[in-house]
Amino acid sequence: MRSATGMVVAAAVAASMARGATAASVPWEERPTAARVWYTVGAVVANLTPLSALYAPRCLPGYILCKLSFAGVSVLAAVDQLAFSGGANLDQTRAILHRGFAGDWVITPRHVAREATPEPLPEPPPPAAGGEHRGFEPPPI
Repeated sequence: MRSATGMVVAAAVAASMARGATAASVPWEERPTAARVWYTVGAVVANLTPLSALYAPRCLPGYILCKLSFAGVSVLAAVDQLAFSGGANLDQTRAILHRGFAGDWVITPRHVAREATPEPLPEPPPPAAGGEHRGFEPPPI
């Protein structure tokens, strides 16, 4: 029973990937309902299994678990940074939290159809213009 389920899942993902290569120029709204269903099945499978690495190479254990681990590690890193800076550098703390919590939390059917690329760990926003930090400043002697 287990191998039959695995084969059905593998066939569903293979079908959705094969259709993604040929139907990339067709807008999502104009695709047939059956194709959109297959893309949705592929997205559900990719969110819960290691097949998420096909769409987001950084996420091997399944996309949702991967995103939760990125968010958890960013909280730990932000607390560590906040403790070591003494609360003096809140911009860095916000950037660390942004990197862990921003981005796509699930793989959508549009990601499976290759219309969009999932970003589990996006780049932090640029620093605000006119900020306090002006590069390296040596400590006083």
